[in-house]
Amino acid sequence: MPAQAHVTAYAAGQGALNRIEVGIDVRASVQARCGFAEGGVPSGSVNQADFDTKGISKDFAIRLNCSGASRVAIRSQNGSLAHSSEVPGYASSAPYNVQLRLAGDDGTVATATCDAASLSGAGACAFSGTAGHATGLRLGAASTKDNGSYLRVSAPAYSGTQPLLAGDYSDTLTVTVSIAP
Repeated sequence: MPAQAHVTAYAAGQGALNRIEVGIDVRASVQARCGFAEGGVPSGSVNQADFDTKGISKDFAIRLNCSGASRVAIRSQNGSLAHSSEVPGYASSAPYNVQLRLAGDDGTVATATCDAASLSGAGACAFSGTAGHATGLRLGAASTKDNGSYLRVSAPAYSGTQPLLAGDYSDTLTVTVSIAP
């Protein structure tokens, strides 16, 4: 390492050299973060009377707080709208769809639609299961603003071969988010 020359700076008017320039490297980093923004967790419920003849359509807003790429995944408890009883000659479950739309701060959008059955167990859907580095719908951009991300639950009027059993039907969706490489 070469020897540093000693230089003296003088106050104005007390010598020729009154300024010394020194370079200082400043470096910092930001850890990737990813989760739901405050108030951005998709929540709520759908309570549609006569869904067998009217169908269902409901959007649930999502607001992410991810400083980089992320993945979002959904798991369905029942894989359908399910009745608590089974009676021969009647259907006790009705299919429905889940659409996931993720929007990045830079205008990037990722979207996919899956039937609820593929969100149960080891389903084969773009966003089934639990979000991880390789699982879930991938959004390749940061998302920290309220920019139009949502989860949509929908079904047309029921058209199965067996009539639906009278009563209440339900399912629970679990949404997870993770950092994506």
